[in-house]
Amino acid sequence: MATLQSIRNHPNILLAVLGGGLILMIIMFGFDDYAGFFRNDDTVLNVNGTKVGWSEFETERSRQSDFIQAFYGQDVNKSDVAHQINNQVYQQFVQEIVYDKELKNLGISVSDDEVNELAQGSHVSPVLTQIFGESAQMYGQTFAQLVSTNGFEEFQQQYNAPFMTLSNWMVLERQIISTRKMQKYNAILSAALQPNVLEAEDIYNGENTDVAFTYVRKRSYEVPDSVISIKQSDIKAYYEAHKQNFKQQQKTRNIAYIAVPLRPSEADRENILTNLNKVRDEFANGNAGEIVSTNSAVPFIDGYMNDNTFRGELKEFVDANAAGAVSEPQLFSGDILSLLGEQSESDQRLAEYYYMVRILGKRNASDSIKLVIAPATAENQDSLLQAVKKGSQDDQASWTTTLGMINFEAGLRDKIEAAKAGEAFAYNFNNGQQDVYLVAKVVEKTPAVAQSKVAVYAERISPSSKTRRTEYGKLNEFVNQYNSLQQMQDSALSAGFRMMDVTIATTSYNINEVRDCRQAVRFVFDGKKGDISEIYEEGGYLLLVGIKGEIEEGYASLDDDQLQNYIKMQIMPEKKVAYLAENEFKNVADKTIDGYAAALGVTAQEASRVGFNMSSISGLGVEPKVIAEALKAQEGTVVGPIEGNSNVVVLSVTSKNNKGLEFNESEYKGKVANAAYRNAAGFANRQLLNNAEIVDNRIKFY
Repeated sequence: MATLQSIRNHPNILLAVLGGGLILMIIMFGFDDYAGFFRNDDTVLNVNGTKVGWSEFETERSRQSDFIQAFYGQDVNKSDVAHQINNQVYQQFVQEIVYDKELKNLGISVSDDEVNELAQGSHVSPVLTQIFGESAQMYGQTFAQLVSTNGFEEFQQQYNAPFMTLSNWMVLERQIISTRKMQKYNAILSAALQPNVLEAEDIYNGENTDVAFTYVRKRSYEVPDSVISIKQSDIKAYYEAHKQNFKQQQKTRNIAYIAVPLRPSEADRENILTNLNKVRDEFANGNAGEIVSTNSAVPFIDGYMNDNTFRGELKEFVDANAAGAVSEPQLFSGDILSLLGEQSESDQRLAEYYYMVRILGKRNASDSIKLVIAPATAENQDSLLQAVKKGSQDDQASWTTTLGMINFEAGLRDKIEAAKAGEAFAYNFNNGQQDVYLVAKVVEKTPAVAQSKVAVYAERISPSSKTRRTEYGKLNEFVNQYNSLQQMQDSALSAGFRMMDVTIATTSYNINEVRDCRQAVRFVFDGKKGDISEIYEEGGYLLLVGIKGEIEEGYASLDDDQLQNYIKMQIMPEKKVAYLAENEFKNVADKTIDGYAAALGVTAQEASRVGFNMSSISGLGVEPKVIAEALKAQEGTVVGPIEGNSNVVVLSVTSKNNKGLEFNESEYKGKVANAAYRNAAGFANRQLLNNAEIVDNRIKFY
């Protein structure tokens, strides 16, 4: 969320909220995640015969969770973040195991001395620079020192830096080593590609020449689908030609499902409205911040927000009213935080709220401040203040919003907001444990804008137990009425339900709109064809699942309707292009550009500065065949029809331009090598992963 994230982004605030550990992981994932511990086979992953057990996988997942929470401020208790971490750890193990043999054969390794140099030397690893920016070397040195002295705990206490842990360093070190190995591997691959002078000349000629041409074209989408016939043999031929694209690393299965959204009834809405009306007087006249903090679904932000941050009816209310105004309760559907220009971290598509607003204050003030805050001691505070006044630390200044300072000590925040641009001051306070000495300087301020402090009291309207029972009863009656999945599919619509088909994988956590329904996914892969699940309540839905097909492994099956439809979509443009060439271009009598334009009922267009190294043409899109034909054509000749990716084109070159570039053999060989390396590296890496034998058992554990 942007506003709340701006609070997290301030270092002082970030240090106060970061943390995590194994206890959180157990709470987050629950007992079921540890089921693998009690199984005879605890293999989570098997890659080319190398097994990764549950303990090893879980240890790394726990480390990654702590790391992501510490450095990126993400809530690892959220299911989607947990799933992301799960997949990230999976990919990490797969890539390390797959590449390990190749790297060993090439003699590639990373020594402890290299790691030390990459952490704090003159060439710091990009892993650190991406996280710490210009401070990467400083943090690398700190980590290195703490590793050598085992001083993490003391450092955390002294500097209030909970993110400085051995666990976080182990995550960084693993990434540093992996990145360095791949750099060496790519360097060897690049050195192995030695272009010759003919290839260099080819690139040079492509850059040195461009053409202009006049053309007429017809687009493939102008042809109705109904006139195109795609045979089963066409689908099979495409499948065989592109079979590698349909290789599945995960097992899949076809299912049919019914998802009934659990929405509040009118009685549920009336109950929440009654609640709001009961507290409205207290909200209007009492401590609104305390009331919101205690009971509201919207957090209380004890700071002024730029009025342009507000959205929808909230902005209309703020713009139209003065401080002290209180709105009537209003119904809102969707993400209530969107009124504050925010986005909730949870799925809010089915959410409904009643809310009311009180404007606590209005002002015109700077929205952002460029600020220096330097720690000091009682002894050096005066001398540091003089230096800061003279601009000694101006280059360290950073922008923060006034909202981003709401967790600052109250007196410090007031002092900063009252200070003029260029003003420096000393400030002292006690944080409850010790006296804190600071020196601060306001380097710059943005112009004043209209700001408001608001309290939003909102209560979510959840379906009551009665509403749930009613909806459950309807779906359960339908289930009891029919004995087979086919009968359910045939009768669902007439019974007021929609039964949808979908293919899911063992790694799926969602079934289309129903999120985080892992229990239902497990049922799908534990059961047999024709089985029908119990009714689950997941993600705000009642969910019923039926198993349509057998478990598919290896390559996606052509019996899958979804796959067939996908292939038809890939074939259709090519078929339409062929249709246009045969039925509209072939029988044109006047083979000039004007003749084609008249016969086709289109206007001739111009293209200029088209070169061999271009990937697309303005107005035509990605059409490599057209580019190639235009560059080799003679001026004044009509070329075509050219059957492109999504156009049929007839063109006539009006001019060819020699740019007079100087041929430098070394330079153009380098360009050939770069292009070849990108293609070769991508191909080599894909082949290694595609050829890997992977057994993914995560569904048994997570």
